[in-house]
Amino acid sequence: MPVVILCGLFFSCTQERQPCLTPKTAILKMKSVRKATDDKVLDTAFNAAVFFPMSPFVSTGTFFAKASGFTLSLSPLSDTCQWRFAPDTAAGVLYDTLTFVYRRQLTFVSNACGYSHFFELDTVFSTHHTVDSASILNRSVTNNVNTNHVQVFIRPRP
Repeated sequence: MPVVILCGLFFSCTQERQPCLTPKTAILKMKSVRKATDDKVLDTAFNAAVFFPMSPFVSTGTFFAKASGFTLSLSPLSDTCQWRFAPDTAAGVLYDTLTFVYRRQLTFVSNACGYSHFFELDTVFSTHHTVDSASILNRSVTNNVNTNHVQVFIRPRP
């Protein structure tokens, strides 16, 4: 009988932790576009784009086939992050570098998920081999997966 009471007390004091159902990682979404003749922008897919992080504590390199939208991570340990990329690795084009300048914000997501780093974009710099320019669409990089943050304008082909 005392064993039953002790088991009942033990199991009544344990709590079941709620699972984290919210995306916890803040991901920067970027898209590649070209200027059309009527001042509109057209999504421009890269044939075989490859991205390499140049900053420490960022995810590994990523390959995107036939894509115009890309997801990149930012470093939670620094206020800048660099990614080197080639839009078509098969064509032997020169690599461009994208530099993101931002402010880090440690944000409470929920009791189940804890804290995560969100970011506030300040500036985007790029080299100009394939990239004409880059612009910020939405400065707030959070766990919202439906927001595009940066658009990269690709140079017109000669």
